[in-house]
Formats: sequence, C-alpha cells, structure tokens
Amino acid sequence: MLSSLKRWWSRSRGHPGAGIDVIEAWARQAGLRYRRDEDGSRFVIEVPSAGQTLCMEWGPSQRSYIAGDELRIRLDLNLPGALQLLAMSRTLMERLEQETFERYTQEAQTIIDMSHPEEMRWLAMFPKIDLSFDKVLQARYGVLGVNTVLGMAWINGPLGERLVMAAQSLLAGDDPFVLMAMRGKLYLRMQLAQPQPESLSQCLSLFDAAVQSALQLTGQMPPGGGDWSTTVSSSWLTTSALDDPARGSR
Repeated sequence: MLSSLKRWWSRSRGHPGAGIDVIEAWARQAGLRYRRDEDGSRFVIEVPSAGQTLCMEWGPSQRSYIAGDELRIRLDLNLPGALQLLAMSRTLMERLEQETFERYTQEAQTIIDMSHPEEMRWLAMFPKIDLSFDKVLQARYGVLGVNTVLGMAWINGPLGERLVMAAQSLLAGDDPFVLMAMRGKLYLRMQLAQPQPESLSQCLSLFDAAVQSALQLTGQMPPGGGDWSTTVSSSWLTTSALDDPARGSR
C-alpha cells in the first residue's frame, strides 16, 4: 500500500493550486479516510497497509524542538521490543543534547525526567551508532538504539541511502527530523511549514525504507528470543558498506 500511495502522491505533483486543497481532493479520489479542521490548520489521512493503518498527520507541532507545523507518520508493525531505534538530524541531536545537559546540571538532577519525550530521554540512555562508514550520514544525522548491532543493521542499507538522498532534497534545509522505532511502531516526525505532494511523497519514500529495514531485521531475529544479535550481525556483515570503499567516500 505504501508503494501505491507514493505513486498516488506523484501523480498530484504540479497540480494547479498544490497544497491542502489538492491533498484533500486526491485523498478523497483515492478513497482514503481524510479529516481536516475547519480552519485548515490540521489534516489526518489514514491508509490501510498490510492489515494495519498508516496515519499521516500534518498540523501544529507537538514537540517544543519543532517550530510551527510538523508532519507526523505512524504505523504499527508489531515489531519486537528489542527494536528501539532513533535517527534524527545531527543539528537537532546536538541541540537537544546541549539543552538536556544544561537542564540537568542547572537543576542538579540525577534522575531522568519522565515527562520529557522519549527522543530526549534516549539521548541520555542509549549508545550512538558509528556512522563513519558514510560521510554524508555522519555529517547530517545521528543514530542510536538500545543495541548498536541492530542500530547499524537498520541504518546500513536502503534506509541509509534514503537519508543521504533526503539530505540533498527533503532535508536540505536541515529542519528538525526524527525517525523512531519503539513499542512495536514506527514513527516519523519533521518540521514542515507547508504540506505539498512533492514533500509528502519524499517523506513516504523515506518512511517506506525505514519500514522495510525494520521488517527485514524482524525476519532475521530467531523466534523465542534466541541469540538474535549474532544472527543479525552475521547477516549485516555480508553486505556491509564497510566493505564498499565507494560508499564510504561520499
């Protein structure tokens, strides 16, 4: 369903008056569930996907680190609990790390404040992934997770390639961007002043790559909670970009 939805957005590019009105028209033509506030400040599109429902929402930001409006995409994939992963724009990561450090040192706190969103708490809890195998990824993004083997396997491949492409297009302006896998679901959140078919199509392509990477990881994990780290690590090493000098030179 994600592939057909991306094609659907692609057909709307260049349509006269592209914007919320065009998005609503195309959503209704496609038979998707569409809801919009009367003042046009927010819309929600729900898309059936492999027995689940992908939710795409645009409207006022729900995070203090995103100014103005944001795009949110969410899909429940029933992922294993071990898949707790986070990728975000490096500028945002550095800013949140500094804010968190200053807050805790000024208030002399020694316990993480659970009122903070997960993405801020994770910065203090989980190890970072070494992205030195790709210069663009290393310069533009930060990735972390509860397990570094899983984090590397998630980012190394189609998802990493999409993130590199986004750095030259969708995220060229270095706007706040967050991609998370947690509690079985996958989330995308990014600052987006105006929702246009082009930007929504690019967001879906990036989200789709994250979905496929997460599902591939899930398929590599043995049932019953066995030694999944060894299985994933061995599989990843067979296709690692570390063995590809061309990729590391980007």
